[in-house]
Amino acid sequence: MTDPRVDLEHVRGVRTLRARPETIDDLLALNDIPRTMVQTYLAHGEVLTPVPGWTRLTEVPPDVERVVVRALRNTLFETILPWGDDTRSQGVGAGIAGISHAEGSAVAEGALLDADRAKQMVTQQVVDFVEEHRMSERGCVFGVSGGGDSNALAFGLARALPSDRLSAFTLVFRDVMTAAAADRATVLCQDLGIAHRVYSEDETAMLLGLRTSLSEMYRDFQVSFGDEAVHFFGTFLILRAARVIAVDQGFGDLAFGYNREDLLAEVTFTLMNGRAPLAYPVRPLGDQRVVMPVWRAPKVLLDACHPRFSLENYRERDAHTTRQRSLAFYLGHSYDSTYPGFGMSILDGASRSFAGNFGPLLHDSELDVFVTEDATPERIERVRSALARHLPEA
Repeated sequence: MTDPRVDLEHVRGVRTLRARPETIDDLLALNDIPRTMVQTYLAHGEVLTPVPGWTRLTEVPPDVERVVVRALRNTLFETILPWGDDTRSQGVGAGIAGISHAEGSAVAEGALLDADRAKQMVTQQVVDFVEEHRMSERGCVFGVSGGGDSNALAFGLARALPSDRLSAFTLVFRDVMTAAAADRATVLCQDLGIAHRVYSEDETAMLLGLRTSLSEMYRDFQVSFGDEAVHFFGTFLILRAARVIAVDQGFGDLAFGYNREDLLAEVTFTLMNGRAPLAYPVRPLGDQRVVMPVWRAPKVLLDACHPRFSLENYRERDAHTTRQRSLAFYLGHSYDSTYPGFGMSILDGASRSFAGNFGPLLHDSELDVFVTEDATPERIERVRSALARHLPEA
């Protein structure tokens, strides 16, 4: 039987993945061996000649008796990697991988999740979070995009908070926040009994008190920061809208669907730039708080709650992003891909290490935004020059 073709769908097209290992590094990846943990040699009798891992298997000379991959550390691989029989269940549904230990050996684990099971798991996380951080007392506003993260968050919040302490909104803006996504969000919130409002571009401008239009403000932003930064503009709009709506309704919490990999990307990016990460899973913004009830959940679990909506959302996405943002998310998803559960251990450890010393957020009263310590006067002025004429007067 011929193996099926495997296609990677991404925002710039489709790439068919290689079906067979081509290099020694490919073989290492297939066996979960870090390429920097070994040195590869070609064996001619007793003579071992080092070669790089990118050596193609088809180019290994015919007189080579074997390829030796020598581990560079005293590593008990059998206690770390599940080299025994793979007993994980096969079937349909999202999969959550794990590794356990039995009799000195690592054992592969895997759970298949249908939508109902995924919703149960996420709901329990949200219920526990809401209780721990006393969100019912403060009331909560959240944006719902029609995608996996905010849809799963909506499901959990609807069961964790009284309906009169919860309000949802959706912004529509170009191909970043589409009308189709807003329709999905509306259906979801109706089914869950959540008060929900969709804001058009003109209504968003009125909500934010803009002195011009949303399109005009975006044009100035585009001139300063380019097309590829449009998602940063969208995030800016959602947070600003949430703050305004929360004030209007007398609520104190702004819930966002930050998942495990979102925070791993953010923490990795701040550390590699020499800065302390911002506070999580509760981030004070003046009298308000950004709260992250699903911060422990991997993204695949959140998407599993509403798989059809999630796939539709991904296929509608525009291709705009930045290389830096792409790299941050790639690294964020690499933790658990390298070793199941590793990412959560990193987040737990970092939250303890930086407790009381997270990166500060300072309020800029003229722009009414909160800025990090990385926001130099020059960078703040760049934002001010792009947005000040559009925002309400301070």
